[in-house]
Amino acid sequence: MKPAPKLIVFDLDGTLNRTELFAVEVHRMLQTEFGWPAQSPEEITAIFGAPADEYMERLLPGSDEATRQRYLKREAEVEYDYMHLAAAYDGCTQMLTELHNNGWETAVCSNSSFRYISMVLNSTGLMHLIDYIQPLEKGMTEKAESLASLLKRIPHSAAVMVGDTSYDSQAAAANSIPFIGCLYGFRPTELENAEHTVQTPAEIPAVAELLVR
Repeated sequence: MKPAPKLIVFDLDGTLNRTELFAVEVHRMLQTEFGWPAQSPEEITAIFGAPADEYMERLLPGSDEATRQRYLKREAEVEYDYMHLAAAYDGCTQMLTELHNNGWETAVCSNSSFRYISMVLNSTGLMHLIDYIQPLEKGMTEKAESLASLLKRIPHSAAVMVGDTSYDSQAAAANSIPFIGCLYGFRPTELENAEHTVQTPAEIPAVAELLVR
C-alpha cells in the first residue's frame, strides 16, 4: 500500500497572498461609506488573518450586529471588483511546485470563507498548486478547530503548518504539528520568537523537510 503523503498547510493572507494590494483600499472605502473614519493602512493590515467577528470590532468599533453583517456582505461585493489587483508573494509558485515535486500535498487553512479563498487562489494563479481548501466553517470560532477538521479528513504521514500570525502558531500547537513562521507577512513581531521562521517563501521547502525527518 502506498504510504500517505506529507501535508503542508498554509495560511492565506500574509503567507501566500499579498492582501494589502486590494484589501486596504476596500476597507478604507467601506469605512467611509458606512460612516466610520477611514483607518490607516497600518491599522487595517493589523487585522488581516483575524476571524470576522474580531476584525469587525476593530474596523467598525461600537457597531451593532446588523451593521456588521451589512458591511461583510458589501465587502464581498466590492472585493470581487478589486481582485484583479491580487498577487502572491514572490516565489510562491516556485515554492509550491518544489513541495509537490518533493512528494508533499498542499492545503490552505484560513479564517475566511471558501468563496474568498477560491477567489484569491484563482486571482493569484496559485489554485492549481493547492490540493485542499479548509475555510472557517459554520460553528467554528478559531483556526485550531479548522485545522483539526482538515487534518482529520486528509490522510497524511506528517503535517506542517505555515503562517504569519499567532493564530497560525496557536493552531499548530493545539494540533501538535510543527510550525513555520513567515516573517515576511503582516505581523512579524508576533512570530519573532518562533522556533522555526523564514524570511522568504523560497526557504519553506527546506525547513519543512527538516521538520518531518
